[in-house]
Amino acid sequence: MLIDRRWLVAFAIGLGASLSGGAARANGAFPDSQSIMTPESRPHEIRLATNFGIISSDDDGRTWVWSCERPETNNGSLYQMGPAPMNRIYVISSEGLAMSADDSCGWTVAGGAVAGTTVSDAFPDPTNASRVLAVAATAGEAGIHYAVLESSDGGATFGPTRYAAASGDNITGVEIARSAPSTVYVAMTSGSTFLPKLARSTDGGASWNVEDLSAKLPTKTSLIRLVAVDPQNADRVYLRVRSPAGEAFAVALAGAGGFTVTTPLTFPDGILSAYARLASGTIVLAAAVGLAEVGYRSTDGGASFQPLPAPPSVRALSARGTTLYVVADNVVDGYAVGTSVDEGQSWRALMRYEQIAAIQSCVKQLCQVDCIARADTGQWSEDFCAATAPASPDAGSTPSDGGDASSDASSDAASDASSDASSDASSDAGGGADASVTPPPTSGCGCAVGAGVAPGALAFALLLIALAGGRRQRR
Repeated sequence: MLIDRRWLVAFAIGLGASLSGGAARANGAFPDSQSIMTPESRPHEIRLATNFGIISSDDDGRTWVWSCERPETNNGSLYQMGPAPMNRIYVISSEGLAMSADDSCGWTVAGGAVAGTTVSDAFPDPTNASRVLAVAATAGEAGIHYAVLESSDGGATFGPTRYAAASGDNITGVEIARSAPSTVYVAMTSGSTFLPKLARSTDGGASWNVEDLSAKLPTKTSLIRLVAVDPQNADRVYLRVRSPAGEAFAVALAGAGGFTVTTPLTFPDGILSAYARLASGTIVLAAAVGLAEVGYRSTDGGASFQPLPAPPSVRALSARGTTLYVVADNVVDGYAVGTSVDEGQSWRALMRYEQIAAIQSCVKQLCQVDCIARADTGQWSEDFCAATAPASPDAGSTPSDGGDASSDASSDAASDASSDASSDASSDAGGGADASVTPPPTSGCGCAVGAGVAPGALAFALLLIALAGGRRQRR
């Protein structure tokens, strides 16, 4: 789950647009990752959200394709996936809240009550694919007014207001409890002193209890954000807070007399960057403290934490079963996606950007325009953008385990690139995955894919971008 730099990404995008006097497209930015989606209902699928679109794998990370940015996802951040059977992907972009019902092939911007507002957060109900909540802000003469709106059609349109913030309250997030979907939490700061507040409804938003947590959190708290609601206990909510002492991970427990709050972990001068909860109940956290990356795990629901050795540069975490997925720094760590099967004690490289094998050209003309624009920066050639692949398989086909593609369809060059390009990162991370660069299926959306790009050429192109534009500041 991404808790980390979601607000940092949004701020940086807005600042970039302001400084440039126009839209800050990712096409000119150094390639970087944001979050990762590993749906339980699709056990072989991985979706990596980046600042240049979505990179997808349908075969446990053996092969990868790129789906370009679209006008609806321009400057996108806060990517997340809703539950089965729809498995819709949501993103907050400069156009509003956008939704894809076909695995990033096509996108639509939400309408209804969110039209004309600024959407800062959204949360799909983990138990109901049709229900989505969004935080919308409207500017008026009296200032900015925040509200939580609900969609009952999977995010296509929003109607009822489930929570209207009081004047001066700034909503920072909303989340629905998995074990009790009628329980909803809203985090906010209030006034010029940023008083931390937490609101809770147990009837789907019909009524709310709002509590000022100032006396229960570190002094002069200036930020409070939702990390997660415990999937098995709707009364337990995890928070990220900031004070002059640094950022902290807080655990709030709802009771008849309000919230009891503990802060079991604090990062002086640090940033709490990511959170994930494994099926075992183990919680894994990551943070950046100065120039160091630190990791912790808890096996008692967040009551206490133990440090983890040598975590990578964590952008985000996700968990599926007993596997922990990390979004790392493709340049610093040598891989963009890694995995851990020992609760973060060690990491294994799974994918580098150089292993992207094809373009998922679901909206061919738009993708080619974006691809050519990126070709102008030297990321790849225009020949790659113009190439097309054989017709794709049916959308409902079962993902391959990657064995045939790896053994039968891989060229010698692809095999060499797969084994050699990732060897250093693999050994450093405890061994690399057998990630082939053979063009994969179409990620289940029935769209044609472009021909593969040579990993060496893409690696060289990325190096050119780095030399020309410099590495983007992370924090």
